[in-house]
Amino acid sequence: MSSLYLLRHGQACFDSEDYDRLSPLGLRQAFVTGSSLAMREMHFDQVLVGPRRRHLQTADAVLASMSGSTVMSRVEALDEFADGGALLCAAQSRVSADHWPADMRGRMHLYHEEIRRWASGVEDIPGCMPITPFRAGLAEWLSALTCQVDSGSRLLAVTSAGVIAALVSNVLDLPSRRILDLLAVLDNAALSELVFRPGHVSLRFFNSTHHLPVALTSRI
Repeated sequence: MSSLYLLRHGQACFDSEDYDRLSPLGLRQAFVTGSSLAMREMHFDQVLVGPRRRHLQTADAVLASMSGSTVMSRVEALDEFADGGALLCAAQSRVSADHWPADMRGRMHLYHEEIRRWASGVEDIPGCMPITPFRAGLAEWLSALTCQVDSGSRLLAVTSAGVIAALVSNVLDLPSRRILDLLAVLDNAALSELVFRPGHVSLRFFNSTHHLPVALTSRI
């Protein structure tokens, strides 16, 4: 059996003009993640990185805290289904300016409602890849990966919450409407693990932040 560790990026800059970058907390989360993996003497045969800047920044910080010279490979299939700004714009289009929440909690509620609409597949949301091709693309990527790596390999994939939630949903054969349930609880810099052999994939654990001090945990 081989292992694929799925690492959600560190905290990005949600609700800002440039979401796609790590916040100071996000950088700290990534460095501590790498240090924790190094203390456990973990090594990875491959590090696969999604195309967003927050993915690369997270991977750079993790590997900077670990010994060795693992090569990173950019993987377009690990891209998120949408930019955070696109979801917020879609949410704003449904309410008048007078009713747009001034507090983060209210904006997050509307943000998750857009994800719920996306996962339901009943309507296209501008700037979002529809749920069906998104899941299908990830299923195809994972199937190919399980046949390409040597038995006993350990891989790390640095990506976003939507990708991880969709991959886990595919492995567990969950309906698309359940993706939000997984996505909404994924913490920044959380680790999940899939174990696999050609033609078979299982979930070993999901959304672990045991490597982070409680003070460094966050969800958005």
